[in-house]
Amino acid sequence: MPGAGLLPSRRGPARLTRSYLAGVPGECAPERAGAACALSGDIYGSAFLSRPVFFGRAESRQLGARLSGLYDLLLSLPDRLYDGDLRAFTAALGWAPEQLAAALRADGRARGLPRSARADLYREEEGFRLLELNGGSPLGGWDIGVLNRALLEEPYIASFADEHRLDFTDGIEVLVDLWRESFPGLGEAAPVVALMEWPDAYAALEPHLRRMASLLAAHGIDAVPCHLGQVDYRADGIRVAGRRIDLVHRWFVINEVSTAEDVALLAPLTRAADRGLVHLFTPLENEVYGSKAALALLSDERNRPLFDRAELEVIDALLPWTRAVRDEKVEVAGEPVRLLPYAQAHREDLVLKASSSHSGLDVRAGWETSAEEWADAVRAAVDGPYILQRRVRPVPEDFPTPGATGTTEPTVLTWGVFLAGHGYGGAYLRGTPEIDSGVISSGRGGRLGTVFLCDD
Repeated sequence: MPGAGLLPSRRGPARLTRSYLAGVPGECAPERAGAACALSGDIYGSAFLSRPVFFGRAESRQLGARLSGLYDLLLSLPDRLYDGDLRAFTAALGWAPEQLAAALRADGRARGLPRSARADLYREEEGFRLLELNGGSPLGGWDIGVLNRALLEEPYIASFADEHRLDFTDGIEVLVDLWRESFPGLGEAAPVVALMEWPDAYAALEPHLRRMASLLAAHGIDAVPCHLGQVDYRADGIRVAGRRIDLVHRWFVINEVSTAEDVALLAPLTRAADRGLVHLFTPLENEVYGSKAALALLSDERNRPLFDRAELEVIDALLPWTRAVRDEKVEVAGEPVRLLPYAQAHREDLVLKASSSHSGLDVRAGWETSAEEWADAVRAAVDGPYILQRRVRPVPEDFPTPGATGTTEPTVLTWGVFLAGHGYGGAYLRGTPEIDSGVISSGRGGRLGTVFLCDD
């Protein structure tokens, strides 16, 4: 509907894109520059977009403010819905008992949480629409500035950036600032930071963590890649490889906690952080607010009386229709309907998602699924940790056709936009020429891209 999304003037970025495409020489191949940079491989894959994307500075600030407002509303849900009982709120989102034991304080009190999140969005005709909001620290894209710098090695892009006064947000700098703002006791001296994964996942992520460590070194951070099983707990703090750790940047996620043994592995780190022996960025509790089931609570018409007019405008501006999968009546466009028959009849317009999945996992697009398979999947999801969400149709943008000179191809983008504190903290992109793709990810051929900021 008009006014639903961000509606600033996009003349600046659109005009800049046309100018870029009109002048790009055949020998300029950003996808080659990307493939040659340090991001190639590991978690990002090896396919890159064929041009940078331009984003207005004013629009980035406006989007950051909108995301900050939505994040505030997510943080307020335990108080609004469960009288501040975080344990009841988290259980209602579908977390298992083991996950509750691992993530929450024994007394149920909420911890102070750093304001760190990444929103995954599509841009419709009316503006950005939120697909999910990933809270906490294990977020891909902090190091996207490596790609910006690689692209600036291309003479045409460097000249274009200089002529049009383009710049970019360095995610590593944003991350370090978040650490220092969240933990003033970290001090100005070079802290020792553990980049900590789950033991079973460490081998696959180690190259990424080692690159992160090298990038952090340029900012005065002594970073140690490691996994949770390598921690030595002592009375005065924690150590990894004999080195006392000032801060743990958590890379593992709540889905890796599924057994009593997992809870026992994590408990000493949580206790050390709660006693002030080490800073933890971020506690697993942070992931409660990254659940898609929490977005469903914001979207649910039954909860609208809990929010004032300004808050409802924030919700309606960003969030598409989203509901937990239940055999019950819901409201669609102001009309009450039974959810399950509605889902069957509107398969082409819906997406089924697991509440706590990430990286495009456990996502089923109705338009890519047969009617029979869709019906089975929706029935199996009833009362489970799943949500249904209205399909968002992103507006394609023109990109040079890889391997061809002078031609372009329409490409749709997923925007991964960071919330750092109360504002915009940078962005990274995934794109595909498969216009109707249900998921844009490296595992499904998504190409990695990055943003340069420009005048609006």
